[in-house]
Amino acid sequence: MTEDDSRLIEQFEGKIRKLVDLYDTVKCSNSRLQSQLDAKDEEIRQLKDELAGMKESYQNLKRSKVLEVSGHDIDDTKRRITGLVREIDHCIKLLNV
Repeated sequence: MTEDDSRLIEQFEGKIRKLVDLYDTVKCSNSRLQSQLDAKDEEIRQLKDELAGMKESYQNLKRSKVLEVSGHDIDDTKRRITGLVREIDHCIKLLNV
């Protein structure tokens, strides 16, 4: 083996070491990013659950406001209650199908 061959082999080994180091760095970075992604996914899931709960609370609040009766709104309130009863009846029919 000549001196040029030895130098080429050493250069090749050095480049392989660099490549392995880069691979390890990218692997660690990928693992860290995956952990961050998992954490963000969990945060999104929690926020979606919270949003769903708030939407339900808001709907309940709107429904309770519909049922509030004041002296001037008795006829309007009766119509709203009748509409709600029809909607409930419709939902029950859909469930029975």
